Amino acid sequence: MAQATRTPGPGTTIEDANAVELIAVADKSANVTASWKQVDRPGHVVVVTTLGTIGGSVTGFDIEIIGADDSSGTNPVSYGYFDKIVPADANETRYLEMVVHKPYLTAVATYAGSGAVVVGVKVHAIAHKARSETRTA
Repeated sequence: MAQATRTPGPGTTIEDANAVELIAVADKSANVTASWKQVDRPGHVVVVTTLGTIGGSVTGFDIEIIGADDSSGTNPVSYGYFDKIVPADANETRYLEMVVHKPYLTAVATYAGSGAVVVGVKVHAIAHKARSETRTA
């Protein structure tokens, strides 16, 4: 008999299950300002942008990652940009590794041209291997 569960199912890695989604994967054909999301992990993270189909008339799609002290965007700081996205970049996955010091993040995408860009942006924690400083003998 199957058991009901709220945990990630088979084939879902814990990294993906715990990722914070800044921009849901969907067609975008205008500027995008994602809502502020609490990342609960100031520290070392990697932001992953997944690209799908990109319309041939898209002349640019720039994504900036911004941090803040709270969900209203107090004291914003830019953590950087992904490389400019153009039609030749379709079906790529891009990574932006950073150390964040703010508990809230958002993604802001600036769109140019016409047509749609299929894009999604997620934040993943980077696990560090713990090392014990205790010694035996």
